[in-house]
Amino acid sequence: MSRMAILGASGRLGTHLVTTALERGFEVSALVRSPKKITRANYNLTLIKGDAGTGENIQTAVAGCRFVLSAMGSPKPVMTACVRNLVQELQAIKSLKRFIFVSWLGAGDSAMQAQGVSELRSVITRATHKKMFEDISRAEDTVRVSRLPYVILRPTRLTDDGPTGSIVAVGATELPPGPISRVDLARFVFRILEEPGWERREVTVGSKSLQ
Repeated sequence: MSRMAILGASGRLGTHLVTTALERGFEVSALVRSPKKITRANYNLTLIKGDAGTGENIQTAVAGCRFVLSAMGSPKPVMTACVRNLVQELQAIKSLKRFIFVSWLGAGDSAMQAQGVSELRSVITRATHKKMFEDISRAEDTVRVSRLPYVILRPTRLTDDGPTGSIVAVGATELPPGPISRVDLARFVFRILEEPGWERREVTVGSKSLQ
């Protein structure tokens, strides 16, 4: 059985990641600040109280993992510190096969691409949250310069719709695809976990229908 760590497990995307991981038979370590937020019980789910921002219990959560998924939110500019702590721990894990970092559309070289989207996650725009996007871009840089087998995913607007299966991944210079449901994004993450050709790639993920 493969062991997996999920950061941001109590969030709206993280909840789908945990559900999908358990359905597929993974042994899951979920790092959460408030374990009480996750009420489900499963033999293969271990809740670990910690904080990626301070580094609390990251080592415990990721130890011996083959896969690590980061779905941490960013309500304020603290992502760089969180990712720096995480990358430091992951670089010491010899068993790590893939690290998937869910970023934001508008970060890094996707800034121009984001201008083609009428609505970003939670109606947050790059113009009004400049510092936050600068922080997320620095977090991406931290991942990029590491030796990790990473994939950086930048979803378009996330929705709570059901699964559609119409998922598309494009580069930062291409037209942005349409909104994507959280359940579809979670399924896409697990599709590329071991699929060859994804290591050290950065893509924008959305639905096939254009906005």
